[in-house]
Amino acid sequence: MKFDEISGAQTVHVTTEKFERVATSINETLENNDGNPVENTEIANLGIAVGFKEERREKPESTNKPIKMESLDQDKVLRTMIERRHEDASPEELKDIMEHYLEGGIQEMAEDIEEQNYFEYHQYLDTDGGEYSES
Repeated sequence: MKFDEISGAQTVHVTTEKFERVATSINETLENNDGNPVENTEIANLGIAVGFKEERREKPESTNKPIKMESLDQDKVLRTMIERRHEDASPEELKDIMEHYLEGGIQEMAEDIEEQNYFEYHQYLDTDGGEYSES
């Protein structure tokens, strides 16, 4: 099944307090770069990617921040990865899975911030300096 088969405007939810803590930390870390805050959709995309990579899926807590699905993952890279990992999921299940990866990733990031006052994003970047190969 595919995300494209989901009908109507859809939203995913994430725990507001944790999302806001992560957004504040990220924006404080990057405030000296260009002065523009990182958009919530970019933070949500990062949360989905972290949750996917860590294979961490959590159900959002009772106070939820809604995020429109159409604004997430504009290049559909994360959606494709989720579809491939969960090939037998229905479109609605895929939406729930994305939401749970988002929550899991935000929780992972919030735990980093709680433990060391910042999110250790460098661990998710390829820093070997090597060139990309299509092997």
